[in-house]
Amino acid sequence: MEFESPVDAWYVWAGVALGSVLVAGLALGLPDQPPPDANRAANTVDGVSAATYDASATYEHDADEVKIGTKTISMRNDGGTDHASVAFGTMTPVHAIENETRYRAVLRIMRGESPDAVLNETDKLLRWAQEAHAAIDGKGASWKQADGQLRIRRVTVDGDELLLVAT
Repeated sequence: MEFESPVDAWYVWAGVALGSVLVAGLALGLPDQPPPDANRAANTVDGVSAATYDASATYEHDADEVKIGTKTISMRNDGGTDHASVAFGTMTPVHAIENETRYRAVLRIMRGESPDAVLNETDKLLRWAQEAHAAIDGKGASWKQADGQLRIRRVTVDGDELLLVAT
């Protein structure tokens, strides 16, 4: 009994061609980049949150879209999606502040201005953060276009720490 196939048989060439097409399809179907590293983003947030003073940081990433909840960060691009949780503090996603005037005021604080310099009543900032948390808890976080940077700022307002996160 002979188990070898003659090399000039049509079915050998058809099998080799089909195998080549399958391997090429597999290679072309693989992503050309890795998914963004949400864990490093969460570690950056934790570093700012765990500080004993008002602090800020920027994390550069390659995500196309970012979803920021009160405790989780998700990032995605053509390479896939990654999720991570923060260990310290509760994040306040700046994009969850729906009122345009309030949003602009919080962006000024994110850029480094003191809450006292931006707002005549700093307790407003705490109320806005609570409203943003309630909106996210009620509707859930949503995907937002990313600009390549995740900005984090920890501020103290009337003795309470507030962790602002913007993309």
